[in-house]
Amino acid sequence: MDGTEQTIIEQEFESFAQAAWLRLQQVVAWFDANLLTVASAYQLVAIAVTLALAWLLHSRFKRLLQELGQGRKLAPAVQRLLRTVASISMPVVWVIFLALARTGFESAGMPIPFLRLVSSLLLAFIVINIISIFIASTYWSRVFSWVAWGAAALNAVGLLDVVIEWLQATALTVGAVEISAWSIVKALILAALLLWGANAVTGTVERRLEHTGKMSSALRLLVVRLLRLVLLTLAVIVAIAAVGIDLTAFAIFSGALGVGVGLALRRTFENLIASYSLLADESIKPGDVIEIETVSGPTYGQVRKMTTRYVAVMTRDGTETLIPNELLMSSPLTNWSHTAKPIRRRVPVGVAYSADIPLAQRLCVEAAGEVLRVLAHPEPRCLMRGFGDSAIDLELRFWINDPENGVANVTSDVLLLIWEKFQAHGIEVPFPQRDVTLRGPVRLDTPP
Repeated sequence: MDGTEQTIIEQEFESFAQAAWLRLQQVVAWFDANLLTVASAYQLVAIAVTLALAWLLHSRFKRLLQELGQGRKLAPAVQRLLRTVASISMPVVWVIFLALARTGFESAGMPIPFLRLVSSLLLAFIVINIISIFIASTYWSRVFSWVAWGAAALNAVGLLDVVIEWLQATALTVGAVEISAWSIVKALILAALLLWGANAVTGTVERRLEHTGKMSSALRLLVVRLLRLVLLTLAVIVAIAAVGIDLTAFAIFSGALGVGVGLALRRTFENLIASYSLLADESIKPGDVIEIETVSGPTYGQVRKMTTRYVAVMTRDGTETLIPNELLMSSPLTNWSHTAKPIRRRVPVGVAYSADIPLAQRLCVEAAGEVLRVLAHPEPRCLMRGFGDSAIDLELRFWINDPENGVANVTSDVLLLIWEKFQAHGIEVPFPQRDVTLRGPVRLDTPP
């Protein structure tokens, strides 16, 4: 920074200090002329009395609003409005009493600057709280409340114009572009409004698409994500343009910046692109039951959530495994409910060579049919697969249509019934046996 720019900044700061000092003198003079008077004392007494009355009666007013909302069938928006007004019943009742006090003072020809000031602040507080109910995020609702309340308070005491002038005077020049603090504030406010509008629009579209039975869940999620991406990008572009920055200036840095960001966030972009690919080809969608081999072992569970970075899978253990999207694209994956939910289970069963094989097959089919989760159509079947080393190898096949509830537990239930039926009918389930042949004479006794 050279001497000329420093001199300009010092002059701007000096002019701002002079304007602030002048405004402060005006405020002090206003207090001397209005506060230290009998009329101002009456106003302060009226404010205190109305506050006490509001404190005594706001609970009854709150109860009345709650009964009004519960006793009638009202729209959800009206119910939220009544709940919000009930939650701020204290300032609402206080404003009502202040309005009555102002009417009385005006009828008597008395000044009401303090009554008007307190009423304005309370009305701003009430309106801000009512508007904040339409902001879904608690964090952004609080940010909006504090910012709007601060602006309303500054406007009520006449300092809002001074603050805006100071923000406009505080500027930074970068080449041919001059950016002031006020333009940045306007851009942030505009960006916040546009982002809120983008989320509201995408939320509305998502709710409408949920009632459309012609579109799959993966396609709905893809449409919503693309719409949100476009709207958020437009919001950022409009906010940058509102500051006064020429967007063509970014073309100079786009090449090097793109390479740097691409290298630093390579995995992030891979997961982002993979998420859109998974949704576009509908290989995975929320509600599917999948099985994939991860670093910690095979993961089996139901897809609960799909984000731009990972897929959340709820396992049978009750834990939620987050699998990166690029891993789902590059690894073999079993989707148990990709095209249809019914799946076939194969359960090996071994019986002794002396057993009645047709009876054993019939008992296996009966055991499968007695389990509630096993489908009757296609009906269970039991096949003979071969002659094993120690048993006749049978295979029971049955179908289920709820793999999200687990497959190992239904297999266990079927095997338990098979065991009980085999025991009741005298069918032996053999254990592995080995014949040992001894070549040559062997002494079985041991020397002392």
